[in-house]
Amino acid sequence: MSKCKLCLVNDANKKGSHIVPAFILKTLFERNKEFVVSIGQQVVENHVGRDLTPEKIQEFMGRDLTDEEIDQNQIPFIEDYIICTNCENRFGHIESIYASKIHQKINDNECKSDEVVDSKKNGGLISLFWYSVIWRYSINSNNPFNLKDKDLKKLRCYLNDNLKDTQEELKTQIQECIKNNVPYPIGVFFNSNQIKRISSNTVVGMPNYKNPYLLFFNEYIIILYFKSTQINGMAHSFYGLEESFSYKELINFNYNGFKIGIIKNKTFEKIKESIFLLFARIKHERFVSMFTFVANHYELAFNGEHIKAFIDRILSDDTHIADKYDRTRVLTILMEELNKLPKR
Repeated sequence: MSKCKLCLVNDANKKGSHIVPAFILKTLFERNKEFVVSIGQQVVENHVGRDLTPEKIQEFMGRDLTDEEIDQNQIPFIEDYIICTNCENRFGHIESIYASKIHQKINDNECKSDEVVDSKKNGGLISLFWYSVIWRYSINSNNPFNLKDKDLKKLRCYLNDNLKDTQEELKTQIQECIKNNVPYPIGVFFNSNQIKRISSNTVVGMPNYKNPYLLFFNEYIIILYFKSTQINGMAHSFYGLEESFSYKELINFNYNGFKIGIIKNKTFEKIKESIFLLFARIKHERFVSMFTFVANHYELAFNGEHIKAFIDRILSDDTHIADKYDRTRVLTILMEELNKLPKR
């Protein structure tokens, strides 16, 4: 058995480790009754909660699960054997404190306007919690997001030094040792899905964002730097977030307090729409590259109309989202369209 990725000492014996805390995903789906379509860089996978009825699966997918899908089914925010039982408990302590002290308070906000909440003297708590979520998300094998190795190591060391075996020990560590400590600059933005359930919420690390990292965890948007000098080094677009906030002023870094940006509903909806349009464009570009590469390899004659026909078939409206980007379906369409082409 491999060693725990956090402490590096104990065996990684824990099954069912939560990559993203359940209270963050609570408004995204009902536990064990979730239906998640993960659109990754290469494949699209369907993940179905254990308690979801066959009728609901039919409603979501327009068909029954195949035997292969049942055999391989897993929820992407849970993973086995990456950390030990003790470290799982340490994560649980920081989650409990953050949920009760921070999340529950801002979750009642109706988000009718942009505002800034300054959580006095909680910088150490909030940053430690979000470092723990981002670190776990990065080591999870079910998503394409990864921190750079040196950044991953920095977070692991910080977490291992400050997460404690009991909740009381952790509270003491936060209050006496890391009270205002935010070693790696971080911005936290929030829109309560509890009040106004906004569809198409997601959990994703944005591609090509490494300086800073940009992540979405259902109701939260997180911006993470690893050097304070990088904050003013370059202007960035955050899919409309910068229209509501001077975001650099909300990047927290070792000061007495922690500012959280509350995003109004209208802006949050626009940000979500921009994200999904981006992923649609990325997926479209990969399909074009796929068609071009294979057609050139077999020395087939083709033009833009042939590529368009291939893309149109993939995007056909009569295909359910659960199957639209399925790898087998895409490859089948590719071969059928290529078979229509003559040799050069």
